[in-house]
Amino acid sequence: MKFITLFIVTSFMFGCSSFSGSSFKLPKYKEVRLSNGLTVLLIKDNKLPSFSMQMLVKAGSSDDPVTKSGLANFTGQMLDKGTIKRNALKIADDLGQLGADFDVSVGLDYTIISSSSLSYHKDFLIDNFSEVLTQPLFSNSEINRLKTQTLAGIQNSVDHPSYLANVAFSSYLYGAHPYGKRSEGSSKDVKSIKKKNIIRFYRKYYRPNNAILAVIGKFDESIVDQLESGLKNWTAQKIEKENFPKLNMADSLQLQLVNKPGLKQSQIRIGEIGIDRHNKDFLNLRIANSILGGAFYSRLMQEVRKKRGLTYSISSRFDALKEEGPFTIATFTRNDKVGETVKATIDTLKQFKEKGVSKEEVEMAKNMIIGQFPRAIETSEKLAFNLLILRFYGIPDSYLSNFVANVEDISVADVNQAIKEHIDTNKLKVLVFSPKATALKQLRDIGIVEVKDYKEFL
Repeated sequence: MKFITLFIVTSFMFGCSSFSGSSFKLPKYKEVRLSNGLTVLLIKDNKLPSFSMQMLVKAGSSDDPVTKSGLANFTGQMLDKGTIKRNALKIADDLGQLGADFDVSVGLDYTIISSSSLSYHKDFLIDNFSEVLTQPLFSNSEINRLKTQTLAGIQNSVDHPSYLANVAFSSYLYGAHPYGKRSEGSSKDVKSIKKKNIIRFYRKYYRPNNAILAVIGKFDESIVDQLESGLKNWTAQKIEKENFPKLNMADSLQLQLVNKPGLKQSQIRIGEIGIDRHNKDFLNLRIANSILGGAFYSRLMQEVRKKRGLTYSISSRFDALKEEGPFTIATFTRNDKVGETVKATIDTLKQFKEKGVSKEEVEMAKNMIIGQFPRAIETSEKLAFNLLILRFYGIPDSYLSNFVANVEDISVADVNQAIKEHIDTNKLKVLVFSPKATALKQLRDIGIVEVKDYKEFL
């Protein structure tokens, strides 16, 4: 699970826009709808001879079938691995010859498909994008090759304890809910993925009425006709989404130890299920998180790192997703300091909730977030990405225009109310990724410990 989705959704400024004080004027762009139902955002930018396409498909790893974790990722990664016209090598070679790129990124809620080149190669980029999107072959040879690579990557995650701790914590926090699965899938599920599963997922979710396209850069009005021509055989279909299982919230402090012998340092994750993207306290919690663990001056850094010397780094974050995302505190420490670090972190969080934040802290956090704001759409591509994400979550463009003013309006009372409402220190889940031999006794001094083996998360 990826750990933050604060897009500006994080920060920004854009060359063609107007930004002064607390006002921000979005650059003009055009929205059209193709005959097949695809919404297209046309964002012209003639400053550089560049051209790019970004498509958001409204399906991510949370849409994986129960016993086929990794299917969304597999489907996305297979798009450019061969079409009915060209094999994977030819596609890669054609892109390389022109210095163009093509990339697919699969998240929990959605998939982003992107491609870019110099504007001189715009026609090729549109043709290539249309071909790999609408005519993927899903050959068995490429499926087997990708399966081998994916399984190797899953096994190699053993050498990255921080990442594997994140995987284990997602599973611990969400259980059977789709947010609890790793996007690459488990080894068992990946091995079971077959061509028919990929085709079924693709045909169900990769539809023009289930996607949004942004076209960015140097182009003229003929672009719409080119898109119509390239995507004319891509047809709409009613999308029936699966209902997610009900989230099971913790009812008390819970601890899990994932045994990984041989580690020199222990990974620690502490948190609970947080908010969805539409929650009224989204911005209030951004301020709160900056104060708690989202900046170098944060409470957690000052207490656990600077004062107690228990770690080199500790941070917190809220992931606001389509459904309630995680609130997570992440750190690492010496194996013999696991218990002390867990206690210090929870104590700091309790103080944070009970005593609240000060006006000085809120002003500092607001200034930091507003100061970061210009970077989020400093390029046309970043603007496009933010617009796609906002459209996906059903949030109006005015979120960008009013961002600074809305942050400036946040009061100390707003932040403290959000902290009290959304952080429950009595219902935290604590996961420690560490050798059992040294960690178990320390954790038993805190509470009842469930023990798992790291291999369960491969």
